[in-house]
Amino acid sequence: MPDWPGWAVAVGALLGLNVLLQVPALLFGTLPWPLGSSYLVDPLRLHHLLSLDLLGLACVLALIPYTAGWSPVRALVAASIPFLLCYEVYDAAVQGMLHRSPIVYADAPHLLGAGYLLLNLQMPLWHVLGLVLALGVLALLGWTLPGLIRYLHVHLRRPPLHHSVLGVSSVILVLVLWAAVTDRGVERETYQSACFSAAECMVRNAKASIELSRDLARSSTPADSTYRTYRALRWDRPPSLYVVVLESYGSVLTAPSHRASYEDLVGPVSDSLAASGWHTATAHSRAPVSGGLSWLSVATTLLGTPIEHQPSFDMLRPTLPRYPHLVRTLQQQGYTTATLQPPVRKRAGLSVENLYGFDRTFYFEDLGYQGPDYGWGIVPDQYSLAVAHNQFVEQTARPFFLFFEAVSSHAPWTDPPPPLVDDPLLLGNRSPEGRHETGRSPSAGDAASLRERPPVEQLLRQIEYDWRVLTGYLQAEAPSNSLVVVMGDHQPPGIDNAGSATPIHTLSRDASLIRHFEDYGFSEGLQPPAVTDTLHHAGLYSMLTRVLTAHSGTRVDSLPARPPYHPNGVEHTALLPTP
Repeated sequence: MPDWPGWAVAVGALLGLNVLLQVPALLFGTLPWPLGSSYLVDPLRLHHLLSLDLLGLACVLALIPYTAGWSPVRALVAASIPFLLCYEVYDAAVQGMLHRSPIVYADAPHLLGAGYLLLNLQMPLWHVLGLVLALGVLALLGWTLPGLIRYLHVHLRRPPLHHSVLGVSSVILVLVLWAAVTDRGVERETYQSACFSAAECMVRNAKASIELSRDLARSSTPADSTYRTYRALRWDRPPSLYVVVLESYGSVLTAPSHRASYEDLVGPVSDSLAASGWHTATAHSRAPVSGGLSWLSVATTLLGTPIEHQPSFDMLRPTLPRYPHLVRTLQQQGYTTATLQPPVRKRAGLSVENLYGFDRTFYFEDLGYQGPDYGWGIVPDQYSLAVAHNQFVEQTARPFFLFFEAVSSHAPWTDPPPPLVDDPLLLGNRSPEGRHETGRSPSAGDAASLRERPPVEQLLRQIEYDWRVLTGYLQAEAPSNSLVVVMGDHQPPGIDNAGSATPIHTLSRDASLIRHFEDYGFSEGLQPPAVTDTLHHAGLYSMLTRVLTAHSGTRVDSLPARPPYHPNGVEHTALLPTP
């Protein structure tokens, strides 16, 4: 007679393990949702609710005879389940946060970086709690799995479970093969091509890693000396240049579902700037990364070459100061340069290096900030900009270049933005006494209300703060002969989006300067056009050089009237470092 109680426990254990292996996809939002529209109306997709890897392991136990004592087969199955769980966490985390398929060759350095974040206590509390919970689950699995696998092995060798598992596996195999032919993968929240199993994902991951490593090892691209020829340019009275990179400022905010909220944000900003004589134009620019890795986006913008993965950056890093990047080009044209990067400070695993050779750096220690911490970036952007203005802009002959990485909109966005004040330098005091605020300080009620809002609304609140900071600064402090470029570094993490583009804006009091950008797809105002991939971050270097060349009454030695435009940048293997 069948052992019905034992059969029921075994089925329950298999279903429980199946649910456990689906938890990472549920937590990171990479499992197609809702269930009704994604699965029930299309039975060929039902297999995505099952772990085919677990089903394969169950088939192994059903086919291999049971032996008493230690069994290498059972040991392999028991070890495979925690490994699958860890891989599913890694896979879902990369999909959910970076919006791409995982590539272990590119992702390994970030795993180490996550460890340093934990060591430096810079991870949000809920991340730390999640890590502790995950380690607890793994420890519990390690303790209970050997006995559970032995129990399953016994019952999977007995009817009716033996025949049921093999029969269900055969049916699902047919469904998978049919789905592979007719509907390869399903549309997920972050990308289209979905693996049928973790094993398939691992194979694809390994192939992508090998291909990336081989691409980095090749050097078949012809050298391109375009950026080196910029030394022959001679600009006459060029404008001072601000490049402001807003953290997580992605084009997802301008998508139809959020566009009304976005227009409510930038509409008053646009009107206020126009009333004070500022002309604006807007486009979209495709970032090399999505959801994070801001330094790769910055490197792409300054170097004029797409850098999508950490190994590419690591390969360029030793000779980076010798490349003819944007900072060096501006210095050769008489610009004094500075970078304003408030979060940069010495921490375990992280060094402070002026890789691009800025004349002046404003890192965390240079800002002298002693006020309360605000979000991940700690220092309010209004304060950082005020320090850079007082100590660099006011003290520097024209023209100058200020590169500002604003961080107040860095995830998480659950806390209210810093208060806007009349004297931003007072924000750096430990005591709030003497501050004259233009708006009230955030209260506990504000924080609780913000945490209850959807992530997009939370992010828009932070972006609104940065735009108010920039607007007030441009109207009151920025020199009249200035060109300001405001852009995003990447799409925000954890928010559904269909691409990697970010809004990019150009602002100046000189209308003729802004009109030059119309040749590159910019539209008047701060409202981005419908087309979301007008430009690429890697092409901004050559675009800015051409615009400034055309605008600045340029004398050119042995060059065309304007240097060539590389809308996609040049390949990193084509860059020519200077001696």
